[in-house]
Amino acid sequence: MLHIILFAVLIWSSFDEHIEASAGGGGGSAIDAVMVDPGAVVQQYNRQQDQQASARRAEEERKKLQQQQAEELQQKQAAEQERLKQLEKERLAAQEQQKQAEEAAKLAQQQQQQAEEAAKAAADA
Repeated sequence: MLHIILFAVLIWSSFDEHIEASAGGGGGSAIDAVMVDPGAVVQQYNRQQDQQASARRAEEERKKLQQQQAEELQQKQAAEQERLKQLEKERLAAQEQQKQAEEAAKLAQQQQQQAEEAAKAAADA
């Protein structure tokens, strides 16, 4: 019977006591908590991973295109250099041919002059 009375007093005293829900530990401040949706966190993480992968692919593509353009430019420069080399060779050949033609004309003129002098000398004699 004493147990029942003690139990009733305990229950009765708990009704009189006012306990604040936010006072956990006495004198502390309340904490603002935000519940985070794990699915949203995973989606955000996946979105960031996709963006990073896209950025890496775009950077690799840009570097590949830049390298390809550099190679094409190098090939064009080599072809232009070869073309200029060939033109210089042709110019030198034409210059040599003109020089030989001038020498041949000069020699022919000298021979003609000698022939005229010989004919004149024969006519005078």
